[in-house]
Amino acid sequence: MRSVRVARGRLLRGVTALLVGTAAVGVAAGPAAAEDDPGWVSGWLDDVTVGGPDAPGRTMPLTLTSTGASQPRVTIDLTGLAGVATAAFPDFCVTQGTSVTCPMPPTAVDEFGTLTGTVPVVFRPAPGALDGASGTLDYTPLGEQTEAYTQQATVTVRSGPNLLDLVDETVTGAQVGDTLPVPVAVVNAGDQPAVDLRLTMRFPVGLVPASYRNCRYGTNQVLATVVVCTVRGTFAPGQRHELRDGFATTVGPATLGSKRITQAVQPLASAGPLPSGVKLRSRDADQALRLRAVGAPLDVLPAEATRAEGQTYLRGVHGAFDIVAKGAAVTGAVGDTVRVTVGLRNKGPGVPDGSLSGEGVGAFLFVPPAGVTVLAAPSDCWLNGDEEEPETVPATWYCNGPGSVFPAGTTHKVGFDLRIDTLSGAPGKVEPFQRYPRVDDNPNNDVAPVTVS
Repeated sequence: MRSVRVARGRLLRGVTALLVGTAAVGVAAGPAAAEDDPGWVSGWLDDVTVGGPDAPGRTMPLTLTSTGASQPRVTIDLTGLAGVATAAFPDFCVTQGTSVTCPMPPTAVDEFGTLTGTVPVVFRPAPGALDGASGTLDYTPLGEQTEAYTQQATVTVRSGPNLLDLVDETVTGAQVGDTLPVPVAVVNAGDQPAVDLRLTMRFPVGLVPASYRNCRYGTNQVLATVVVCTVRGTFAPGQRHELRDGFATTVGPATLGSKRITQAVQPLASAGPLPSGVKLRSRDADQALRLRAVGAPLDVLPAEATRAEGQTYLRGVHGAFDIVAKGAAVTGAVGDTVRVTVGLRNKGPGVPDGSLSGEGVGAFLFVPPAGVTVLAAPSDCWLNGDEEEPETVPATWYCNGPGSVFPAGTTHKVGFDLRIDTLSGAPGKVEPFQRYPRVDDNPNNDVAPVTVS
């Protein structure tokens, strides 16, 4: 080994240069590291059913989403569709044999740094394709240096009528007392006419649909009105049919918050079972529900014609309502066990309705009075909060509500068994767990005391 002697001044200058260089590299590393992130690209295409040779083409949306990726695009392999179906793409895509490449569509929307665009793909049955033939379309969303994941959609040829719903509406500003013309529109995507159809609609609690003599009406477990109509007529392939002036629907006093009116269509000959748990009855009515042909039959169905189900969404109806906390006052001696019954009452007229989100409503919180011990609680109540909270924080019980709806004029109460340890404690209270869908019209009665004396 050879020893090398370095002067102290040169050594210090070298160390200084090394530190400066390292700092410079560190400063540059931030943007470089950010540039090394390739971002991501994802895509989705539903499975497709096309009719036989006389059916209209079907436009299906291939959705492309990207964040931070360079040149986001999707490549499509059509090899698996040979003899089953054809697929046509917009002009901004490039086709080479059975391979297609589509960049992020020029109409893509940028929301908080995420691009989302839709590539419309028109599917038709291949010449000579038989009923039941099935093929696959492989598609791979990718960007520069992103990982590519190939996904697959199945395309099936099915002869016969195929009714699709065309309604996807959002209504804002609706108020109690309004009558809305809820649209009903269908199209036959099949290659054969549909003779007669069944229309099934669901109007959430508070909404009052018009009466038609060819419809039957019932109420389900969440107080929604279910309507099943038998509509006579012949619905030709590609032909759009609509209900003139819409399905008149009154926004009744019980309407509160956002609502989704759903509808579904089926050829009557192949319609499935009627809605379960609903007793359907006819109503006296002067009119029948009829769907009328609109325009000429379509050669290609629009992208919104993808499902047999549709919806009309009512956003934020500001209905009136008042939730009242129901406390309790009981008496007893030290050592006694007493029962307190507490809960909420909905004075109405609005009905809190969580069926849209699938949540329960009418839940409440119960704080027992100081100086008592809870000996027994209902099965749908449990301690709420952190078990490690200090003893100075009173225990709070959470109790479930009556279900997805809290009907006007009803009370939901439960009982707790309390042992009296002392009679000098502060009162407890009961109050709603949340103000759903908003603070009610009289918040002064939202909290009620619970006392033991």
